[in-house]
Amino acid sequence: QVREAGGLHVIGTERHESRRVDNQLRGRAGRQGDPGTTRFFLSLEDNLLRIFGGDRVAGLMNAFRVEEDMPIESGMLTRSLEGAQKKVETYYYDIRKQVFEYDEVMNNQRKAVYAERRRVLEGRELKAQVVGYGERTMDDIVEAYVNPDLPPEEWDLDRLVAKVQEFVYLLEDLKPEQLRGLSMEELKAFLQEQLRNAYDIKEGQIEQQRPGLMREAERFFILQQIDTLWREHLQAMDALRESVGLRGYGQKDPLIEYKNEGYDMFLEMMTQMRRNVIYSMFMFQPAQASVGTIQPESL
Repeated sequence: QVREAGGLHVIGTERHESRRVDNQLRGRAGRQGDPGTTRFFLSLEDNLLRIFGGDRVAGLMNAFRVEEDMPIESGMLTRSLEGAQKKVETYYYDIRKQVFEYDEVMNNQRKAVYAERRRVLEGRELKAQVVGYGERTMDDIVEAYVNPDLPPEEWDLDRLVAKVQEFVYLLEDLKPEQLRGLSMEELKAFLQEQLRNAYDIKEGQIEQQRPGLMREAERFFILQQIDTLWREHLQAMDALRESVGLRGYGQKDPLIEYKNEGYDMFLEMMTQMRRNVIYSMFMFQPAQASVGTIQPESL
């Protein structure tokens, strides 16, 4: 009976911001090849028309003294509506694209952190991983206290040795005199070797308590630091995202600023994680009832 009557007739009382939604409504009138028709009744006070040109049409109607209840059918008006819908769709597309680009920054950082965490959970070469943290920490200390632009006689080796001993108490016998005459690269290599030797000594002490305890401690401290610092980093990145938009007033691209500062913050987080882990491993004393993580001073 519906087919004989000409099919379903769909009446729309307004146009949606998205053409896709309007087309879905039109599609109800002709499902699977059935006949049907659609018709939209609009008002110049609808949001879409009011924002995109409704005032101009209303002005023309007043100029030509058109009655308020007189229906208007115009191809120009239809094209104007479609143009308005395109503008709205483009606007929302740009917003989604910007959100995606911001999220992509965090997604890349998340992949790096989760890859590090997964490697720890799988227990792959935990000792080599922690020793690598220690070697990079020694490099950071050398770069912080040795200025390659100054002659070696002016390098502050006393403070350098004190900072090394703060992280690795087993190197308490290390003297500044042992470092004199070494270049910057030789200093790094020497301290890395000293750290590896100290770590072997520490491992021997811990393994005497219970075999396998050293690997458990490495896993615990790495996961603890990753989880704690990653949560803090997420909060810091959210705060950065909220504040970086104001830099557009300074003729700076907020997205570029977010990427650059976010990358620097991520590197700082990973550096802090490495330092905390190597510090905690050397301070680890299994005889204690509970083991806490003491934060070393910044370099």
